[in-house]
Amino acid sequence: VAMASPARFASPHRASRAGDAQTPSARRARASETPARRRLARVGAGKRGGDVYKDGRQQTYDARDRESVLSAQNLRQTYDGERYQFLNVDVGLSEGQKVAIVGPNGSGKSTLLQVLGGRKVGLEDGEVWRRKGLRVCFVDQEPDFDAELTVIDAVYASDTPVMRALRKYDAVMAAAARGTLDEGLMSAAIADMDALGAWDLEEKTQVALKKLGCDSFIENKMGELSGGQRKRVALAAALVETPDLLILDEPTNHLSVEGVEWLEGQLQDPKLTVLLVSHDRMFIDNVCPDIIELDGRGGSYRHRGGYATFLEQRAERWSMEAQQLQAAKNTFRREQEWMRRQPKARSTKEKARIERFSDLTNKVNYKGTKTKTIELGEVSSSRMGDVIVEFDEARLSFGNKTILNGFSYAFNKGEKIGLVGPNGAGKTTLIKTILGQVPLDAGWVSVGETVSFGYYSQVVNFRDPTQRVVDYVKEIEGEAKDLIGGFAGQRLSVYTLLERFNFTDGKQAVQIGALSGGEQRRLQMLTVLALCPNFLILDEPTNDLDLDTIEALEDMLSNFDGCVLIVSHDRQFVNNLADHIFVFDGEGGISDWSGSYSELRDYVKTQEQDAEDKKIGKKVKTIEFASEEDKEAAKEEEKRKRELLREAHNAPGLIAKIEKALEVLDKEITTFDSELFNAGADVTKALEIQKKKDAKVAKQELYYAEWERLEGVLAEAEEMNAEQI
Repeated sequence: VAMASPARFASPHRASRAGDAQTPSARRARASETPARRRLARVGAGKRGGDVYKDGRQQTYDARDRESVLSAQNLRQTYDGERYQFLNVDVGLSEGQKVAIVGPNGSGKSTLLQVLGGRKVGLEDGEVWRRKGLRVCFVDQEPDFDAELTVIDAVYASDTPVMRALRKYDAVMAAAARGTLDEGLMSAAIADMDALGAWDLEEKTQVALKKLGCDSFIENKMGELSGGQRKRVALAAALVETPDLLILDEPTNHLSVEGVEWLEGQLQDPKLTVLLVSHDRMFIDNVCPDIIELDGRGGSYRHRGGYATFLEQRAERWSMEAQQLQAAKNTFRREQEWMRRQPKARSTKEKARIERFSDLTNKVNYKGTKTKTIELGEVSSSRMGDVIVEFDEARLSFGNKTILNGFSYAFNKGEKIGLVGPNGAGKTTLIKTILGQVPLDAGWVSVGETVSFGYYSQVVNFRDPTQRVVDYVKEIEGEAKDLIGGFAGQRLSVYTLLERFNFTDGKQAVQIGALSGGEQRRLQMLTVLALCPNFLILDEPTNDLDLDTIEALEDMLSNFDGCVLIVSHDRQFVNNLADHIFVFDGEGGISDWSGSYSELRDYVKTQEQDAEDKKIGKKVKTIEFASEEDKEAAKEEEKRKRELLREAHNAPGLIAKIEKALEVLDKEITTFDSELFNAGADVTKALEIQKKKDAKVAKQELYYAEWERLEGVLAEAEEMNAEQI
């Protein structure tokens, strides 16, 4: 990321915002009103017509003119012949629609993708229709490639008309180079390339590989790549193919934030139909106006309007179900008392009442569609001293690549920092230097004696996949008996701890290797949090987690009183938690941004023209002072500045609210003036009106005083930022 002189880059020693009223829940609600959210298309297979918004420009369409590409009816699939993943699901996709499938881990999201994409055979019931000649490209979570193919060959390996034309042209050109040119074959190959528009395929491939972070291993063979690297190559290949229907299973895993944002832009093609599963809420909101929800108990629901609308509609459904269940329980208690008297079904009415009791029993036992998720509550951390982690002029290079170039920073208790930057910029390396896994070339890093790290790695690696879940947790308890289970200051049993992380009786005895990816990530999370760390390092923490678990994790972390360092492509996760952000420029520089990630991106976009050849920000430096008194005074001043900047960040929104309130008060006071005039000689009525008016005037004066104070805060913050620039 490159930008001009940053007005929002903060001075060193950032303070914690743990006490900020902007909780993850509040931030999630606020995020639903972004400009990107308002540009979303509201397109449904059953709609008669509407508007599509692309880049702020309105384009009208009529759904009757949009060709259906896929239709599925009454799809039914179970885990084991008894428990449903989905039951009687109907799906319809029109050309250009973008649909996300969401639901808890194990609800059948990936299975449904495979069914609709033609990957899974043996569906228990239902029919799937696809348009004749429909070109479908499927990118699953673990793509499979020929290990001997190079990255470029892997991209060109698909059996699509455009790729066949390219391979045919390459073969003819290779023959011509050997002196065996066949003019007829050459003419046919050129005609095919013209007809399919394949001449810019190589350029498209190079751009896709670079934007998705594959350029550093483009000469490698596929067998030499990691799972994440293979996933990026698969995405590039899918986009180059330009299919009619693109099916993506967790496409944002293993991408940088820049890669995710570029992918969003590519998926906006109005002719491209997209069906995907993702845990990335901002990605869903920016790409998919339509959402299919699988509730984990066989049910499915269709939502139109984006992720925020889905949350609202699901909450309404859950609330209604809870009310219906309570009403059924009340009736059940009355009917149960009648049944205990063992009535004889003499009349038709009594027989019907007994039958209704059986139906009522089923209703009371129905668990509803609200799925159980993890219950973290507050997680305790071990005591932390004054010295946490401190860098001083840290320098590190690998060959010609500079990773850290004079980085200095002292971490503070309670702060939550997001790390952003392109792949290979040094985010993971910074983590490894903190953990003592990578030594510095110069400078130093010190770690306080009381610091206890909890590292939630994106790599899930259990020593024995055949070990049962409960035995694994018992083994951890044996290794750290005094620490495990520090939830809200309570010591929990192994079984209670497992229940909190949604490992019910049926899952506790399962082998770790038999768990789904999301379940293994939950077990990994349990392992990290149960040992009460006071410095959490989260490396892509949202990978493979379902959306409800991610939000539960956010709510827990917002109250965590230790330090948190976050590396994540999930922009909403970073927005909801990070107090400030370290931005890596890829050349060893790290700058400190004082706002949210979304604000950072907005700033970068407005400065791109001027910032083309400039480096981002200023290196964070630790300030040295002559005496302890000076140091203490400087700390207090820094604290005051941090509080001022934080208040200035929220001031525009508060000022807007105050101005609206003042408009209302002005109208009310004017109304009271009219009423006083009309009261005439009625002293009692006039006094009553005057009393009400005085209360409004007093409130008005308070609002004006607060308005002036906030304006002063903004002015001082602007002056402070100008001095930093």
